[in-house]
Amino acid sequence: MGLTATTTRLSYARNEYIKQGVSHIFDKCADMIYYAAPLLDKANTFTNTQSFSGTFTDDVIDFSDVTIDHTGSGGPCFLRAGTYADPVSNTDEHQSGMLRFYGTTDDDGSSYDRGLFQCLMTAKSKGIIPIAGLAEVRTTAGDGPTNVKAAEFIAGLHTAGAKLAGNMYGVWAKVYAEVNATMASGSKAAAIWLDNQIDPVNRHANAEEYTIFSTTGCSVPHAWASFETSSSGWACLFHFDETAYDQAPVGTTRGTPNQTATCDSSLKVLINETTLYIPLYNAVTVA
Repeated sequence: MGLTATTTRLSYARNEYIKQGVSHIFDKCADMIYYAAPLLDKANTFTNTQSFSGTFTDDVIDFSDVTIDHTGSGGPCFLRAGTYADPVSNTDEHQSGMLRFYGTTDDDGSSYDRGLFQCLMTAKSKGIIPIAGLAEVRTTAGDGPTNVKAAEFIAGLHTAGAKLAGNMYGVWAKVYAEVNATMASGSKAAAIWLDNQIDPVNRHANAEEYTIFSTTGCSVPHAWASFETSSSGWACLFHFDETAYDQAPVGTTRGTPNQTATCDSSLKVLINETTLYIPLYNAVTVA
């Protein structure tokens, strides 16, 4: 409904309130509508910046009673900025981002604060992904960006007086199943799924590609990986299944590292551009 039609109806309504001797109540409401009207166009779109202040005892914005008719990635959603075909453009060098929040907690309790929490549930066959990110580099005239990350997580002791009384992790990834829950035959569960999909023809001869890129530059860590269990450990350190057992880095290079028995195969490693082999035996013990 346009603003002109709204004004006409308000005028009629005010006359009715005058007849009842309560026009002062209507005038207060009309003032609120009058000052709020310039913020909205005919599509109910805010055209000015909206600010919230004060102390709230309830949700500032609440979508609890909203039902969305999902029609795809370009369909309706709670909050939107652009579409895949027509994204919001940023043409400056600054890093303000599309959403930015700063918060602090001043409580001394044993609990913790969450800056962003998303919970997605299902009892049907449709898959769920609570948080998804997609970083795409499009056709580039120059050399392209020097830093592309679909996600970035950093945890640190930020000041000289900062202290840590427990644990600190950049990321905690976990899968679990309650008692009597089941996994179908052939299904897989892993705390992290790592996947490389770069065609060699797209990679310069001097470019490097890894599934895990691990760095350290300060104190010497106790180990590259630490293993701790409250159940029964792990059946194997590595598992090369039927699609990978005869592919690199598993090789057929054989030798007699202990001078008494020949290994059955080996794992290839690279030490400062020198190829070395870790021997593998089919037998648990070697005479």
